Amino acid sequence: MRLVIVSSRIPYPLEKGDKLRLYHQVKGLAQSHELHLISLYDKDDGLAEADSELEKYCSSRHFFKFSKSRRLAGLPMALWSGLPFTVKYFYSAFLADKIRQAIFEIDPDLIYCQLIRMAPYVRSLPFPKTLDYMDAFSLGFERRASFSPFWLKPLMNFEAGLLKNYENKVYKDFDSHTIISTQDRDHLSVLSREKIEILKNGVDQEFFYPNQDREKKYDLVFCGNMGYDPNVKAALLIGRMMPELRKQHPGLTVLIAGARPDKRVKAMDGTHGITVSGWMDDIRDAYWSSRINIAPIFSGSGLQNKILEAMACGIPCIASSVVAGSIDGKQGKDLLTAASLREFKERITEVLNSEKLANNLAQNGIELVRSKYNWDTFSKKLDGIIRNTAGSNAKALNTDKRI
Repeated sequence: MRLVIVSSRIPYPLEKGDKLRLYHQVKGLAQSHELHLISLYDKDDGLAEADSELEKYCSSRHFFKFSKSRRLAGLPMALWSGLPFTVKYFYSAFLADKIRQAIFEIDPDLIYCQLIRMAPYVRSLPFPKTLDYMDAFSLGFERRASFSPFWLKPLMNFEAGLLKNYENKVYKDFDSHTIISTQDRDHLSVLSREKIEILKNGVDQEFFYPNQDREKKYDLVFCGNMGYDPNVKAALLIGRMMPELRKQHPGLTVLIAGARPDKRVKAMDGTHGITVSGWMDDIRDAYWSSRINIAPIFSGSGLQNKILEAMACGIPCIASSVVAGSIDGKQGKDLLTAASLREFKERITEVLNSEKLANNLAQNGIELVRSKYNWDTFSKKLDGIIRNTAGSNAKALNTDKRI
């Protein structure tokens, strides 16, 4: 089939979760379909490299520049447009005309829309459509509200309410729907949420694997996009934990790795055994050089890819209950969970003090990822969803013609 894929970011390089997810989905769908990618971007840096990589899988690539300054200038209009701020930030009426024109020229058999951010561009178009919610954005903002300062809580809760309404509103405009976890699906308030297919993320298991030959330079590691608010908050929690942990474990070190570190995260570099690396060309170096992976993330939503990557690399993992809730693993067997900062410190001490526990968690984590988080499996499932959606619409169209 001829498919149009619409996304709020160009899915390369792979420094954000939505880009990683879509990139692997594109690779999978390209084996059976003719793909046409339509994406927004804000900077020219890396554009040629991204186009060169995606040319391998997409017959055409249509990249529309939408600078951050233009996005911010349009945010006040969210109050009149009825769109959540998170959605309005990615919407331009001017670009909408260009995007719709490109779609009509391609004349696809189906439109695959990644995230509700892009729903305003395609929701009214007369083609079969699949929406990937990926995460329940409203859930993420509700959690962020609980960890926000008092003056920011009302805004976060207001946005969470707008998002919850919009997640429900756009549901009816799409013929099929996917989401990353049961936890996220169950949070949606749509009437037929049981019809939303769970489509998890996988791990490239040829790329992420255990490497016992690498020297362990760090005791702990936390990876992620360090400009993303839930990750920033998690990094700051690590900064709070380290002084006390180093009293119990002198010389304890932690690596905080990931693109675009917030200035508050950068400021921790070199203090209390903390190293802030920023972007790493090969994120495996962070896992392979560390003993324990931690993820003290208590806000946000969705599935944390970095946990799965760490497991695939044979690193024992300790995660917040928020993170663990989206992972199909058993507490105490595949990973350890913590519901508070105190519990995080306790779990870290348990693993540091028990080589047997560390080895068991590492081996069980590897087996979990190998058995349940395979990109090929999820690509085939998405292919089936898309084929069924396009087929059902074709049958409905033929029935309408007969009538």
